[in-house]
Amino acid sequence: MSHRRVSRSSAVFAAISLGAVSFLGAGATAAGAAIPLIVTGYTLTAANGGTYAFGTAPQVGNALGVTGHPIVGVAATPDGGGYWQAASDGGVFAFGDAPYKGSLGGTKLNSPVVGIAAAPSGAGYYLVASDGGVFTFGSQTPFFGSLGGLRLSAPIVGMALTPNGQGYYLLGADGAVYAFGDAVFAGTIPQELGGPSPDGNATAIAADPTGTGYLISTSQGAIYAFGNAAFYGSPLLSGFTPDAPIVDIAYAPDGTGYWAVGADGGIFTFDATATVNKVSVTTGTADFYGSVPGEVSTAGISTPSPVVGFTTTP
Repeated sequence: MSHRRVSRSSAVFAAISLGAVSFLGAGATAAGAAIPLIVTGYTLTAANGGTYAFGTAPQVGNALGVTGHPIVGVAATPDGGGYWQAASDGGVFAFGDAPYKGSLGGTKLNSPVVGIAAAPSGAGYYLVASDGGVFTFGSQTPFFGSLGGLRLSAPIVGMALTPNGQGYYLLGADGAVYAFGDAVFAGTIPQELGGPSPDGNATAIAADPTGTGYLISTSQGAIYAFGNAAFYGSPLLSGFTPDAPIVDIAYAPDGTGYWAVGADGGIFTFDATATVNKVSVTTGTADFYGSVPGEVSTAGISTPSPVVGFTTTP
């Protein structure tokens, strides 16, 4: 169990990323509504269904003791007043103002569900399985294709929607990226002689909220940027060795920072910086509100099962 871990890195590290850096203006919209640009809290979800809320994130319930299958992911409503948890059998649990739109619970699946993504409008959600199958629930969750039935080089481990919800990316454990709808393919993690990435398996993908491009995190703490996705650093570049595998990554809504999350509940934050009077000043909005390891000594919080997902609250 580690102490609180925070890292803020200069955008100078972007020079070694695989994609170009883009400092785009805010104001992207989804389903006709402006995207809130400031995050004031976040929620971590554990495999046993437990949740840990920090900042203004609400504790509106969880699947702890309810599901007999591991929770694999979490997705929040646009206003942050609720969230969905997804289990490996396709069960979906809705809390707060998150509407329940159905699930795959009780359905015989070819492969386990590995992730959930919410429509930008909050009117529905997607589930993705390890074989690349994509399942839609609710309105405004258009289906753009899947990998179900195809032979993949590695299991699918994550999914990310494009900012307007008109496309999505699927991520393989080997770093392969599959683009559907208006999602633009911009590259994959480099591999040595066809083998796995030297930085560990790919674990999560995050679409840049202000344009085209995406970030991919690996279990060992590397972060790769593709397309015009803004890059601000990674645990490995900052000299941190994560105490547990990195399992999730999420952009701030304005694209000026992001969070990387460890399976032990540790949080790494990375922000844009600017030089003011020869002093480096943080200008990004990926703020730190606490972590599970960081709160152990003061609040007695512990992680009875690994953290598997992360979602923010505006």
